[in-house]
Amino acid sequence: MNKLIKLLSIAILSVGLLGGCASQIYHDYIMSGQVVTVDDKQVVVCVSDTDGLKEHQVFNVYRTDFDATAISEGEDGYSREFVGKIRLGKTKDEHFAEATVLDGELARYDMVEFDRGF
Repeated sequence: MNKLIKLLSIAILSVGLLGGCASQIYHDYIMSGQVVTVDDKQVVVCVSDTDGLKEHQVFNVYRTDFDATAISEGEDGYSREFVGKIRLGKTKDEHFAEATVLDGELARYDMVEFDRGF
């Protein structure tokens, strides 16, 4: 019983300590890129590496907004707003890919993330 409590304590502590790494995990495995150009329903996205991408994958697109009037302690003034979805087309090279807008009004610099269904 004592051994089980120690093991459980270590597991909880490990999860808590790894929570500080969540930002890097987010950028390595979830955040995919940024909209570079928008031309009607066609966009070009910049991604860190197109090796793992497949044609027809769907991405969620978010816009980051800054509210300078956020003055409460702990508020940073930044928020994310869902703005649409894109479907990946052909890759241009190791960093850029074409995509088609499925939904929404996208703009340059919008953030693109994989739609993982959760």
